[in-house]
Amino acid sequence: MIAAKLSAFAQHGFEMSRSYRLNFAARYFSAFVTVVFYVFLAEMFERAGVIVVSGTDYFTFLLIGGAFSKYVEIGTGSLSNALREEMLMGTLEPLLATATPMTLALLGPSVFLIAEGTLLVLAQLLIGALLGADFSRANWLAAIAVTVLLVGCLTCWGLISAAFTLRTKRQEPVGAIAGALTYLFSGVFVPVALLPPAMQAVSYLLPFTYGLQALRGALLQGRGLVGVWQEIAALLIFTVVLLPVALFSLRAATRHLRQSGTLGHY
Repeated sequence: MIAAKLSAFAQHGFEMSRSYRLNFAARYFSAFVTVVFYVFLAEMFERAGVIVVSGTDYFTFLLIGGAFSKYVEIGTGSLSNALREEMLMGTLEPLLATATPMTLALLGPSVFLIAEGTLLVLAQLLIGALLGADFSRANWLAAIAVTVLLVGCLTCWGLISAAFTLRTKRQEPVGAIAGALTYLFSGVFVPVALLPPAMQAVSYLLPFTYGLQALRGALLQGRGLVGVWQEIAALLIFTVVLLPVALFSLRAATRHLRQSGTLGHY
């Protein structure tokens, strides 16, 4: 039954996304353009004689950071935005009135978002490989395992963000701030080691920092799970802390809506 409902949520998300054909096509086109931009940026640094990373080429380093940051976008904004759209269309209230568990109902929009996000990540990696990215030493099994842990951790943050959206009926700003901090401090564009010490301290408070380090270790250096165990442990700790907070936030938000009778308000 749960698998059938998740499949229905995914199909619903796909049909909604496909109905806006221009936006649907623009997402995939922008993924291609972004990779091309990474190529130009890496070549610009190379021609200037600037060494940003050692042991690998900057394009591959940048490609991994940019591609997998799609999951940050989902966790810090896309999930709450999708939930907001469901509220505006009036589909959330009848869904919560059914026997569908509350958490599953609110997780529904994330099914398609994560699936499409994964497709975009793979597309960018493939385009990057065709344009010269070096994955000759990649340990793909370790990268997949790390990705699953990272998505789970960031989805917890997405649920917390969604709880704010449920209660306030607005797109909450905390996710946008967290997303901006992640892009700046987590080493998406430059290694964390190049940041000033104060900024490095902030970076290690963000789960994406550990996820990205593990992914680069697996894809650039061929490390297995043992080689990135410290980053995996950090992701597990973040998830253990964030998951109860996410579930509590969702229950508190829905309880408030039902008690105040504002579930259908937007």
